[in-house]
Amino acid sequence: MILFTEPMAEAILAGRKTVTRRRWKKPRVKVGSIHQCYTRPPFAKGGAEPFARVRIVSVEWELRPMREIRALLGMGVAWYKGQLTKLATEARREGFDSYEDFASAYMGINGAAAIDDPCWRVEFVLVGARDET
Repeated sequence: MILFTEPMAEAILAGRKTVTRRRWKKPRVKVGSIHQCYTRPPFAKGGAEPFARVRIVSVEWELRPMREIRALLGMGVAWYKGQLTKLATEARREGFDSYEDFASAYMGINGAAAIDDPCWRVEFVLVGARDET
């Protein structure tokens, strides 16, 4: 089971979100495993139905805090333009139009300091939508 917000559920179903970042102490998913996705825990009052099933493609530990990357970008050095492209690409994989939008949503869910903490980067593919779960 993996929990997502409603907007992220819509992005997954539309094919815009293929990556999620999680602040787990150790990975809770394995490459190749299939997980049901929910917007509320199924055991919560009133229950919940999965909106999708996803297969895990990769699980990577991201050590470099975003604060460090942002500081390097702020230096205006041409070499770091690749990092800017990477942040924009990752924001799109997360289902957002810009890194700023992603960062704002991530901090809203996990707290302001979370954007600078290491996390698990989980890439997935949609294998079944709400009506097919």
